[in-house]
Order: sequence, then structure tokens, then C-alpha cells
Amino acid sequence: MNKTNVKTLRDLYERAAALYGDGIFLKEKCGKDIVEKTFNDFKSDCHKLANYLLTEIGEKFHAAVIGPTSYAYLVSYFGSVSTKNPIVPLDAQLPCPDLCELLQRADISVFFYDTKYTPMIDAIKANCPDVKYYIPLQETEGSVSTERIVSEYSESETLPEINEDDLAAIVYTSGTTGKSKGVMLTHGNLIDNTMCCENESTPEETIMTVLPIHHVYCFTCDILLGLRYGTTICVNDSIMRIAMNLKLFQPTIILLVPMIAETILKQIKAASAAKPEIPPQMIAQAVFGGRLKGIYSGGAYLAPEIQSGYKELGIPISQGYGMTECSPRITSSLFTDESFGDVGTIVKGCEVKIEDGEIVVKSPSVMKGYYKDPDATAEVLTADGWLHTGDLGYVENNHVFITGRKKNLIILSNGENVSPEEIENKFVGKDMVAEVMVYAEEGFITAEIFPNGEYFKDKSTDEINAEISELIKVINTTVTSAKTIRKIRIRNEEFDKTTSKKIKRQQTKQGDLI
Repeated sequence: MNKTNVKTLRDLYERAAALYGDGIFLKEKCGKDIVEKTFNDFKSDCHKLANYLLTEIGEKFHAAVIGPTSYAYLVSYFGSVSTKNPIVPLDAQLPCPDLCELLQRADISVFFYDTKYTPMIDAIKANCPDVKYYIPLQETEGSVSTERIVSEYSESETLPEINEDDLAAIVYTSGTTGKSKGVMLTHGNLIDNTMCCENESTPEETIMTVLPIHHVYCFTCDILLGLRYGTTICVNDSIMRIAMNLKLFQPTIILLVPMIAETILKQIKAASAAKPEIPPQMIAQAVFGGRLKGIYSGGAYLAPEIQSGYKELGIPISQGYGMTECSPRITSSLFTDESFGDVGTIVKGCEVKIEDGEIVVKSPSVMKGYYKDPDATAEVLTADGWLHTGDLGYVENNHVFITGRKKNLIILSNGENVSPEEIENKFVGKDMVAEVMVYAEEGFITAEIFPNGEYFKDKSTDEINAEISELIKVINTTVTSAKTIRKIRIRNEEFDKTTSKKIKRQQTKQGDLI
């Protein structure tokens, strides 16, 4: 499968059905049962949903979908885009007022929703008069649901022709500063990113998808790549049941963010310490279900300590880099790649250059722009297609290295530029620190720290302050004088975060100086 015979998302699932047919596309839990759907099932059900929309609603509309990953969610997504209309995947963690705002900003008239959001529907109807059609994903009395449509409706014999440049999705960012922006991704953008690497999977592999489906990282690298390679996708139904579901589905590949990867690594180390007679590699495989070949990591900085920790356990963990505006991959790496400190190699078809320290990219995966926001688009996207990522870094031998975010750059009174992320990354893997944010305060580098309560259990405030002060002294030996931490604040509560668990940079300082 390649860009010659696949140009749109509809091409992708139709081609997957032709190649993999009755192979298992998706497994999900339904009560005590595991329900399986084939690639042929998926093609048929997407066509049925598209036919329903075109027949009952019309040719032009914007649809939105909200909920955790499920078969019905994916049918709603792909069925909608198969009508030549865009879909807006919404963050399942958004409060009702924010959800209503995005429904209005994205001009939504068709709303697919998981039934767990039913309590919000009256408020949405009151605040979003332009949303005319409400379609629950699961069977609901008195409503036409996605499940009912695919069980009762017929397939369309003809669906509208879709072009690569047609808008497929509007994906709202969850930026740590400022208002979210609607990233417009075309069919061509998403297909290019799906095809930008080779030999990533096979029909024999099993993926367990655990990340939020509204993130393009999860959507492209779990769902679209699963369709490309004929891989079976198993749905993790709750972040609280990852351990149980790993044993149930026994994945060979899993996509994680560093925070989850680090948490699981700590659990493996704790279990290994409790049972020293069992080889750590055996414990690690047992935790992951017994068949794991490797982990793909993205979405945030992956500390070399985490990477080497998994390597010692016989589990390779490969890192990639990207952003929603790039569908998302800019770099990627395979399990066989041997490198630390970088975020992978530049993917096929993508150009990368450095301008004033900033990473700037150009590829067929780069977005069309921000929805109804030409000014924001002009700030990051040049007329000839170069996207300013806002990330600082450099390139060596086709490997990309990230040093921080341009908008977060600290400029000291002596003119020195300091990336707070570079210093914050020094705290990754340090058990005594739960969260940290670095910034300038009165001309000095300050580290504001939320201590790990479990680590400091039964410790006094003076003991906590003393241990953290010692850690800061050690970290300061690893940085230049301009990056030396001069002030420390100790917080009593977690930082405010986005729904994707990234710390918001714009928030009030908390904690006494020590």
C-alpha cells in the first residue's frame, strides 16, 4: 500500500478491506465479551454511515465526534469523511462550556457522541442552535445511533469523489498558552503521514491503543497505520485498566507517551525489587502480556534514562517527533535504531531546516492552515509552505534534536537565552520530583517544584526542602552558569494542566522560596 493507490482516507480503508478482508481489524470489550470486527466489516459499516448522512442530512455539513476509542467512534469518523465533509474530533476531557465553544467555532451541524456525554446534551442544545443532528454512538432508545445505522442501513452504491486536497479533519490543539486553534488537515496530509515510513508493522502484529483518539498522534500512528499494515487494533477501555488489558490482549506493539512509559517502568522496577529471584526481563514481559516487541514513544520528551531502562529489560523504545500541524510525524525511528538524545530521523518527504535556532519544516503532511484564523496561519506558515514549529533544536546526520520551545525562551538581563525545557528535562526520572516548571524570576532562573508525595511520605517540610536543595545542587553541576538554578519554590499542589496533561505556562507562582 502506498500513495500511488491510496490518496484519501476512504481509499485507505477500502484498500485495507481488499488486502486484509476477513482479518481482524479491531477488538474491543463489550461487557465480559470481546467483540471483533474485520476489515470488511469496517468498510461496509463506513459506507452505510456515509449513505445515511448523505441521504438523511445532505451533501454539505461539518460533523464532530466525542468519546473514547471504539468501533462506533471510528465508523462515525471515517463514514463522515467519506461523504467529502470534514470531521472534528473533540477532546473527551473538555468541560461543557469549552465543548460548546468549539462546536460553534467549527460550524458543527452533526454531532456524534458517546452515551456517557448524554447528561451534557440539553446544555449543548441550549447553547449550540446550529447543531441540528445528535447521533449517539451506542444504541439509545428513541435515537438513531451509529450502532443502529450500521445494523439497519444499506451501503451506498455511489459515494462522492474525494480529492487529496479536500479537508478531512479540523483538529483543535490543546496549547499550553493561548486559545486552541483548529488545525485543518486534508486527506492528502493524513495519507502522506501514514505512508512516510516503511516496515513499521505487519498483519501479524497486535497493537493496543491507549492514548486519546482525538489526538492525531494516536489517530495516525495507531489507527491509520493499523489500516495500512493490516494490524489488529485492541482497544484499552480505561487508563485505569491498562495492566489488566495488557494481559488480556497481549500486544506486540504499543504506542505510549513518556509519562505512561515512565510509570510502567517504575512499576516493573518495583516488582523486580520485590522478587529478585525472577529475571527483570521476565517480569517486564509479564507486565506487557508476554509478546511485546517494542514501544513507540511520542508527544513529549523521552528521557535517555527511560530509554536505557527499557533497553536493559530487552524492550526497545523508539522515539518520534511531530505536531498536530504535521499530521503529526516529522521524525520517526524503528526499534533497531541505536541513538539517544535525539527524537528520531526525518521521515520520507519531509524537509527540515533551522532558522534562528527554530525547527522549520516542509512536507505534504503540513496542514492547510488554521480554521477561520488567517492571522494565526500567517504567523506559522509561509507562502511557499514552510511551517515554523516553534521548537528549538538542531539536525545532525538526519537526526533531529530538540532543545526547547521558542515562545518559552528565557532571555536573561545579560542577553543569554535559556530554554526552560532543557533544564526541566534534567528532572525527568528523579523520583523525588512529581512536577517542575522553570522560569525567570527577578532576573534569576527559578525552579518551581511539586514534590512526589509518595517519595516524601512521613518526611517533614525541612527534610523535603533539604533533599530537593541537594538535588538542585547536583543538577546545577550539569549546566552552564547561565542555566544555573538560583531560586527554588516548593508547591503544595499540582500545576494546572491542559487536558493532554501538559503544564500550562501561564499560571500564578506558588510556594515559598527555599
